[in-house]
Amino acid sequence: MVNGVAYMKQDKFKLAIKDFTQVIRLDPKNAKAYFLRGISYRKLGQYQRAIDDYDQAINLDANLTEIYYSRGIAYTHLGQYQQALKDLNQTVRLNPNVY
Repeated sequence: MVNGVAYMKQDKFKLAIKDFTQVIRLDPKNAKAYFLRGISYRKLGQYQRAIDDYDQAINLDANLTEIYYSRGIAYTHLGQYQQALKDLNQTVRLNPNVY
């Protein structure tokens, strides 16, 4: 997973996705890997794929505030503003001092 994060920092999101996919193959319950892969998909403009990964990450660990924020941003890009608002509100509920 360290490689995937390094790739993200270099804006090499396709390589990051490959790395996170490998992590998920080895550990299908790794919420952080789904979350980070979702960010990489979002950075590539693949918003639905990002949302799918965020959904999986939430299923595995619903308390990761960052997931709701990121999913809300992805929903915004798709024009799904009601869903985006729900996620952004959930972000604040989980951590009122988040942003």
